[in-house]
Formats: sequence, structure tokens, C-alpha cells
Amino acid sequence: MRARHEKPDPQVTHAGASPRGRGVPRRRALVKIAVLVVLANQILTTAFSFLAHRNYPDVAPGLTVLFSFALCAILIVWIRTDAKLAWEDAVESGFVSPVAIARGGMVAIRSECPRRWLVVLHVEWEGGLAVTE
Repeated sequence: MRARHEKPDPQVTHAGASPRGRGVPRRRALVKIAVLVVLANQILTTAFSFLAHRNYPDVAPGLTVLFSFALCAILIVWIRTDAKLAWEDAVESGFVSPVAIARGGMVAIRSECPRRWLVVLHVEWEGGLAVTE
């Protein structure tokens, strides 16, 4: 047990907690995905709502909410799948090294990679750090 005036050791983990900063890449990827999904969802749900109410004035508001939730799920799956496929293409084309992502490890991505932002998203989601080669 430590005294009250002692500062906790940042390297010591309690009950399975990870050291400070270890989940930063994954959180960054989560924020990127959330921003993309929210923006696209707002635009597409607004368009759906406008067209639905214009063509069918008695449309239930619950239908718009259902559309919004389903769209969020579809967008999340789509972005994650695209990021994984971009990673696989980058590995096959030799745009990344090393070809395995280690938690907290750096992955060099060549700047001429055609879908670099998706590869970076995948690396960050898997817990790695993306750097430009």
C-alpha cells in the first residue's frame, strides 16, 4: 500500500487495466469512424426523410428512425470492411511493412499507397501506429 503523498506508478496496471496511452490508436480510429458515420448518416437520413414525407405525407416518424439506425450499422460495417480490404491490398502490393500489426507497434505505410487513409484506419483499429515511409 502506498502513502497518500506518493504518486501512482503509471506502468503498474490494476485489475487488467492497460498502461496509459496504449489504447490511443484504437480510440483515434473509433473517433474517425464515428465522425464519418454521423456525417453520412445525417445527410442520408435527411434526404430520406425529405423524400419520404414529400411522396408519402403520412409516413410514420419511426420509419425514419429505423432507417437511421440501420444506416449507421451498414456504414460501420462498410467502412471497417473497406479498411480491412485496403490493408490486404496494401500488403499484397508491398505498400506496408511489417505485414503484421502488433499492438503498439509501428507500421510503415508508403505515401504512394492508393487507399492510404483506409490502411491507416485499419492499423489504428488493430492497435498499431501508422507512420509514413
